Amino acid sequence: MKNMTWRFIDTDMTDGYYSAALFESIAKHVGSGEVDDTILFWRTKTPAVYLGYHQYVEDEVHEDYCAANGIQVVRRVLGGGCGYCDEDQILFSVISREGSGTVPTDVQGAYSRVLGGLINTLRMLGFDGKLEPARNAVYSQGRKISGNAQGRFEGAVLVNGSLLLDFGFDEMDRVLKNPTMNLKEGVEFARDGMITLLELLSGAGYDIDHVKGVLKRGFEDALGVEARCGVLTWAEIELAQRLSEKHRSRDWIYRMDDKRRRRVARER
Repeated sequence: MKNMTWRFIDTDMTDGYYSAALFESIAKHVGSGEVDDTILFWRTKTPAVYLGYHQYVEDEVHEDYCAANGIQVVRRVLGGGCGYCDEDQILFSVISREGSGTVPTDVQGAYSRVLGGLINTLRMLGFDGKLEPARNAVYSQGRKISGNAQGRFEGAVLVNGSLLLDFGFDEMDRVLKNPTMNLKEGVEFARDGMITLLELLSGAGYDIDHVKGVLKRGFEDALGVEARCGVLTWAEIELAQRLSEKHRSRDWIYRMDDKRRRRVARER
């Protein structure tokens, strides 16, 4: 029984830097109780690499290739590993106020509850889905179809992730220095360890609005909530616009790399 009401927002094609600023802004307002707990969907307007908060750009990304090909390098406020994203993925952020009772307080419990929405979605579409706790990922037919990250920020808990509709494996190989890092041990090529909805459908194609609707319903069932279509408040938009400048700045993108360089310099 769904006895709680959440907000659902789909910004669809969105700049990578702005998307990171947006879910940060929403988290702040959810955490303070100013807005309802929120399910956010978006797709990247341009290809982007989303880095975990503690990762080093220089260790993860072929920077020259990204710069030459207009691929954004986005450092999020959440931990976890990096992922290459393009328009052929539905990206999501499930944002709940800490202590609300809907999303468990422990990390694995939160993953299990929220990613149950992905598993529900795959099953409603006619496919198997399984959570791999060691990788915080959802697998179908033994291959990864959803990578995810989690964090607690400004009084809110966020679980972010993706659903692969289609995917540019060759481009990911050119962008990431270790594209198989977060896949099962022994996988040599990313395309052998990952699967897309298009492949599950044997190339038959899909209607993205239908898939979004099923994904929304999958989350609602997993969380036991009703997510009603809503809008961003002016306060959320204004804060996201300010935060997007931070996310675009070199200081933010390279903050961990610069810290490491300073530490190494001191130790010499």
